[in-house]
Amino acid sequence: MPENRVSIMSLPQSEIKKLSKEHLTQEDIEYFKNKYGKKFVKALRTVEERKIVRYQFTPSESVTWIAKGRGRQYLVIPELYCTCRSFYQEVVIARETNMCYHLLAQRIAEIRKEYETQESTDTARRKLYVEWRRTD
Repeated sequence: MPENRVSIMSLPQSEIKKLSKEHLTQEDIEYFKNKYGKKFVKALRTVEERKIVRYQFTPSESVTWIAKGRGRQYLVIPELYCTCRSFYQEVVIARETNMCYHLLAQRIAEIRKEYETQESTDTARRKLYVEWRRTD
């Protein structure tokens, strides 16, 4: 992560190491459930169902992460922001937590390399961003 970027949700190296293993042990799963609660279960299910998408745009080579939710797709800025209602209500307003499960799912998917990849153009990205930036 670039040094000038603020991170509200950086996983400790020990957790990255656990998540990098080919198979999570029951002990690993219990560790994450104890630390992140239901959020981990939902995040892991999201990853297993391939609902995290990494868009690569050309010619800029920019990357955008998307989490497919129940009703729509959410823009995820890794370790920082998500356009879902839960992020706004629980992280921004109530300050109950530092992430939604989409942020955790994106990080798990990236570490485990378990995500869908889409390629598109910068022109198409502008249209997609209109939908993704919604916060309702």
